[in-house]
Amino acid sequence: MSTTIHKQTYSGGQAYRYTVSDEAGGVRYVAEPAGLLLPRPTRLVEFFDSNQRRVGRLQPVEVAPWQYPKRYDLFAGEEAEEPHAVIYESMRLVDVLLLRLPRYELQLGQHRYVALGSRYGECVYQIFRAPAEEAGKAGEERAGPEVGEIEPAGPAGKTVFLTETSVGRIHCPKAGPSYVVETDAAPLRQALTVVAALVILIDLEQTT
Repeated sequence: MSTTIHKQTYSGGQAYRYTVSDEAGGVRYVAEPAGLLLPRPTRLVEFFDSNQRRVGRLQPVEVAPWQYPKRYDLFAGEEAEEPHAVIYESMRLVDVLLLRLPRYELQLGQHRYVALGSRYGECVYQIFRAPAEEAGKAGEERAGPEVGEIEPAGPAGKTVFLTETSVGRIHCPKAGPSYVVETDAAPLRQALTVVAALVILIDLEQTT
């Protein structure tokens, strides 16, 4: 799956609208952040279809500005009360000192993914499966070598090990769309709003 996201910005470079297109180039959703002009942005993002009907929202769970992890619930549909997916954003002191990008953990049903970013090159973030999904059974040996570990953004409180192969990449090309997302993970290919929500959170973190 390849998804393209174009953002429209104010003169100062702050995005006020994102257009999400599918692999065929058709516009599927328009996403609009709310409260960006407030002293403290709300980070609420609303999704609309081609008929301008609201079809979902990305809603932050309120925490103090300096607290991590930050949780964002993605609701599908106008009246949904339970989140379709949850995204955690985490940032450790060492990450701040080393000017690293935030880390993201994505919970989509029974599937968990971790997104790690880099400030260099066109590939902004790589997406990895969380290890429990790769192993299949508790105690089973991992299929690939471990190349790094992170403290999880979610509430599980366990160290997360990542394997060598990513299942998705978020690009920031020099020309054309603002972001291009490529993934071969079946759950993500079928969840366009989830992929778009992750990209929008990444962009908002870097521009607001």
